[in-house]
Order: sequence, then structure tokens, then C-alpha cells
Amino acid sequence: MTSQYLGGLVIKILYLDFERGSQTLGSRDKIQEMFGYPMIAMSSWNQFQSMIGQLYTKQKTTNVIKIGTLEIPEESVEVLPKDGNVVDALILDTFSELSKKFQRSLTDKNGKMKLQDWGVLKSKLDTALDFITSIPGIVICNVHSKIQTMDDGTSKILPYIDGGTKEDISKWFDFVFYARTVLDPTGKRQYIWITKRSEMFDNAKDRTDVLPAEMPQDYSKVIEAAKHKGFDNVRVLIIGSPGSGKTYSLQTLVKGGSNENTESKDG
Repeated sequence: MTSQYLGGLVIKILYLDFERGSQTLGSRDKIQEMFGYPMIAMSSWNQFQSMIGQLYTKQKTTNVIKIGTLEIPEESVEVLPKDGNVVDALILDTFSELSKKFQRSLTDKNGKMKLQDWGVLKSKLDTALDFITSIPGIVICNVHSKIQTMDDGTSKILPYIDGGTKEDISKWFDFVFYARTVLDPTGKRQYIWITKRSEMFDNAKDRTDVLPAEMPQDYSKVIEAAKHKGFDNVRVLIIGSPGSGKTYSLQTLVKGGSNENTESKDG
């Protein structure tokens, strides 16, 4: 199977596995055949930082914006691949576990964190998200979910990330979907994404505003919507509990990949 998506373009997909979820997609050989690159198992925060640093670099650029007779400099920082490396899609599975790997470096022997370290944690995670979502191409982050009861008695499903990052993580992404399972009229389990915000699914977002409120877990439809709206890049955050299809749906990035859902799916 060749790694392809819309329009028959051959793409290279780099899958970073932080918690052995890749087994949902098959063997290492199958993943390499499907995605074009071997899966990389991530065992630590430092390993992740080192690998990203080997693949990408930052470059400052300045554009001049003319407003009447005024010339106003606009500065920006681009993240660019090093040495001609080609990664068309980067997948982090899961950002929840990546955050825990850094958080563990801040805990004492009793597993406790000092008050000021919570600020360090948020700063580090926000910096990582800013960099990751500036990488050109397709970026997909999976996160686990947890239910939180609010002061007014209502419930929300939030990203399972300790600290303040979970409160505003959606701002980094164009698409924020909740992975869910439902039963069709025949009793067969179906795997869907919730794409529109509600009281329960408070982080859900679709910046194209063209996707249905509920849809099958199919990345080709998301990429098609982004291309239709003229997006240069695609940033997707998937929030879901174990078994909700977060990892299994990744094969829909590949031409011929399927999310025909049976009973055993990812963590």
C-alpha cells in the first residue's frame, strides 16, 4: 500500500508512538509500508525534543505591509524542515502521554510537584504546541479525555492533560474533534467524530464550518474541507477515551485506508 491522500499525491507520514498504541495499526513493517516512514517509539521528553530538533529549525522572516504611505514590518517565525527532510504528516499519539513524560521530571520522590512547577509545565507544553503546530503540512495530535463536573452540576469532556494547558489547547488547532462510539440500528458499533461545540463537547471546533456536526472518522474528508477553504496546513486535535478510534482512524490518511469499524480499536 502506497502512502497517498487526496489527488493521488504521495505523502510521507511520521508516526510518533508515546504509549504503544501503534499496535492498533499492525506491525512495524505494515506501518512503514502504509505511512512511508517507520513508526518511532517515544520513551522520553528528551528523546522527543532531540528528534524534533533534528528534523526542523526555526527561521525568522520579515514582510513589509503597506497601509497607504506607511510601511509596517511584520515579523514572523517559520518552522522549516532541515536538510531537505520530507514529512508531509506528523502524528503524536498521544500528547497526553508526552505531557506526562515531562511532568514526571518535575515531581519529587513522592510524585508531588511544587506550586511553581505547574507554571513550568504549562510553559513547556505551550511552547511545544506552538512549535508543533507551526510545522508545515498535516499535524495530528491525539489526546485522552476525562469527564469533569462543573460547579453548576453540568459535565464537560476535557483533554486529559494535567495543568492549565488543557484549558486553551484548542486554540492551536484548526479542527478539534471528539472521538465517540455509537450503535447503528443493527447494533453494530460505529466510530464517529463530534465536530461542533456544545456544553458537553466544549472544545469541539471546525474552522472550515463545512463539516457535519457528526461524521465518520475519515481524515480524507477533513483534508478535503481544508483544501476547499484554502488552508495552507491542517492541524487536528482528537480527544477521546481508549477504544474510541483515535489511532485506528489514522489509516484513513492513506489512499485505500479504511475505518471500517469492528469491535477492537485503539487505546
